[in-house]
Amino acid sequence: MADVVAFAGAESIETLGGPRITIQLGKLDSNKPPKNPSYVDLSTTDGIVNGFVKAGLSEREVALIFGAIGSMEKIVAATKKDDDDMEEENEMGDVAVFIPSSFGAPQEIYGKRIGALDNSYFESVATALKKKTPVSSAAFQNDKVGGWAIKYAGNKGGFLRDLPEAYEKLMGLGASYTGGKMGNLLDKSAA
Repeated sequence: MADVVAFAGAESIETLGGPRITIQLGKLDSNKPPKNPSYVDLSTTDGIVNGFVKAGLSEREVALIFGAIGSMEKIVAATKKDDDDMEEENEMGDVAVFIPSSFGAPQEIYGKRIGALDNSYFESVATALKKKTPVSSAAFQNDKVGGWAIKYAGNKGGFLRDLPEAYEKLMGLGASYTGGKMGNLLDKSAA
């Protein structure tokens, strides 16, 4: 199941116009909960960020993950408005289903990209932070995470360049592998 979640997230990012993210398959699913679960205080901004930091992510990576989620929500909301206008009924009263005759361009092998992931979400977060108005995600109210949001707002290529690394690190938290490249590397580093 862990591989399915990692692959689905990477594919979602790419489908919404983000970079292609290569994931390592072969993660083992845990059969039991962690021995010492640590509870995260989700009622405060610092509690949310500290939960991610305690898990092994940096504030920069927290900003990238929340920025990607915010950007993707923005694209999906815009796409839903377009989809509502496009539904047509066929002669049977059903909504017509389009079956493509080919897969299209190589970057569309799993379907067309439905958006363009960019740093515009960071720009709106940076504007809100500078005006001291509420932001859509509480994580950006943390000074360090908010600082990274402001940096990515002014750097168009930086967000898309750094997102794969943050996603790979998030998906690798607590993972153990069945073998292959990552499994061998992790086994050698533990010895």
